[in-house]
Amino acid sequence: MKILSLDTSGRFDAVGLIDGHRVLADFVSEVEGNSLEDIILNIDRVLTDSGLTLTNVDGLAVGIGPGFWTGVRVGITVGKILAYATSKPLCGISSLDALAHQARDTPILICPLVAAGRGNVYGGFYRSDGKTLAKEGECSAGPIEGLLAKIKEPVLFLGEAAHLHRQAIYEKLGSQARFRDSGEGRRGAAMAMLALSRFERGESDDALSLVPLYLKEPLAEALLAQQRKRQAQ
Repeated sequence: MKILSLDTSGRFDAVGLIDGHRVLADFVSEVEGNSLEDIILNIDRVLTDSGLTLTNVDGLAVGIGPGFWTGVRVGITVGKILAYATSKPLCGISSLDALAHQARDTPILICPLVAAGRGNVYGGFYRSDGKTLAKEGECSAGPIEGLLAKIKEPVLFLGEAAHLHRQAIYEKLGSQARFRDSGEGRRGAAMAMLALSRFERGESDDALSLVPLYLKEPLAEALLAQQRKRQAQ
């Protein structure tokens, strides 16, 4: 089954293409101008370089965030248009799930992080049994310190945001903190693989009702607390 994925939720746009469990393409480019135009051009490039067209694709995957709000909406809009135009099934995939999927061979707690602006992060905890990856609790948004306070064991951090907050993480957790490369360069293929698993179970999302994964309230509360702190100083 050939799956085309796209994700515009971060600083880098990602397009992935797989055929079963074989990766055909995993293209990443930094967002510089018109994200809508860029992602369409990147999709065309990936398909052309692979010798395929949209008619050869069996299913679509799109990143639903969390991430940059405008970028997430662009990706979902393109995903919906492609699904309607081709009558292909569509799956929405979490950015955090895609990052965690890349470390599914890790025996310790996994914590993917995505930048949420103003020093805040989106984060979640995952654990692997060597075969499957399970989410522990709900994903959250807010200051990195709040997330770190929950950790009582060795943990592997993933994502560009993890490296941005590397010093704060080390200061709090010391040797319990582990890092791997950001994983941004493999995000597209990871999303396609996660969508493939859902398609094989007969699952997909309704393109009409698919919406961004937007952890609005916890982040809004964090930003409000920061504003109050600045006003009190």
